[in-house]
Amino acid sequence: MTPTSSVVVGVDGSTTAAVGLVTAIEEAARRGVGVTAVLAYPAPGSWADGDGVADVPDPDRMASAVLEQARRYVDEATIPLSGTLRAVPLEVRVRAGSPAPVLAGVASGAELLVVGHRGRGMLGRAVLGSTSLRVLALAPCPVLVVRPGPATADGPIVVGIDRSANSAAALRYALADAGRRGVGVVAVTGAAPPPATVGFRPLPAATLAEVRDGLEPRVEQFVREIVDADRSCPPVPAVEVVVRAEDPTAAVVEVAERYAAPVVVVGRTGRGALERWLLGSVAHGTVLRAPCPVVVVPDTVPSRAAAIKRDRDD
Repeated sequence: MTPTSSVVVGVDGSTTAAVGLVTAIEEAARRGVGVTAVLAYPAPGSWADGDGVADVPDPDRMASAVLEQARRYVDEATIPLSGTLRAVPLEVRVRAGSPAPVLAGVASGAELLVVGHRGRGMLGRAVLGSTSLRVLALAPCPVLVVRPGPATADGPIVVGIDRSANSAAALRYALADAGRRGVGVVAVTGAAPPPATVGFRPLPAATLAEVRDGLEPRVEQFVREIVDADRSCPPVPAVEVVVRAEDPTAAVVEVAERYAAPVVVVGRTGRGALERWLLGSVAHGTVLRAPCPVVVVPDTVPSRAAAIKRDRDD
């Protein structure tokens, strides 16, 4: 296994993290690569009291103790796995520092970073754990957020697109993942309601259906161009385009529920005002509301052809 062909996962001893570890091993098995499990712990220098003094254990001894604990977490989580999954190469690392930057750093060059939806302690009080939220903004690679609830594996992959460069990267990721799973892809665009006025002037009343009908051929062309660019790769069984006359996040979530998607893929940011945020509103809303794991993709994911060529070279 090379650093550029691995799956990285954060572990912290929580139930959610254990599910994330199993998910990471399954993802690595599909790719034929290994897993790096990472546990971040507070740096000893951050424990000082108000006077700048703290009884800090020896850093090396502490790192050894944390590594031993991390290995126990991993062993407990992997006991129920099949022999095939237990054969996936698995490395355990511990790093002193804040979890999000640590995970993002270890994931540099990785194919995928897996995190739990929520963690221990204060994180458990958030709807989306603060570590997961920061990782989504910092990670240099796609991030899979493990959602609570049972997973499904028989439907097509659902990907949200808006014809931006970032959604093109999300679609390329979805096509590659669908090829590995042997399932189809459903590309979803939501047409948000058009504005009724500019200032105090009314605009011509275009219906949502009219907006959808005008958008549909453009979306189909966008998808077709990306699919055609990857003709050298094994074909995806089916690629369907769905344009819904509703909020983009609601459209993606509802289609994922209807199709029993095993995973939803979205770009990290989108068009217009979304680009002012580190994490776009559609990505954030989908992570919170989707019925299955969500992969959030930055705009640097290569085509399926480039990914396969890299794997062969490695």
